[in-house]
Amino acid sequence: MSIRDLRKMGLLKPESGWADRLPRSSVRGLLALVWFLLAIGGCVLMVYGDGHYWTWIGLGGFAVALIGFIRQNITSVDAGGLD
Repeated sequence: MSIRDLRKMGLLKPESGWADRLPRSSVRGLLALVWFLLAIGGCVLMVYGDGHYWTWIGLGGFAVALIGFIRQNITSVDAGGLD
């Protein structure tokens, strides 16, 4: 699609509203890194556990990371996503 097509559909801000800088994300990078590391750690523990005790701890860690990641992203979308 061209810019002209987007203007016709009313999907673009007026050029006077365009910013010179890139928008900043409202997602906290450190928290996203924590969820990522917890998910990877959970996967490693599930493999290491081979169906026993550590597998369940890894599954729990992965589930917590998945829920936390989803909540963080939903909160980001509700907050407007980009500043």
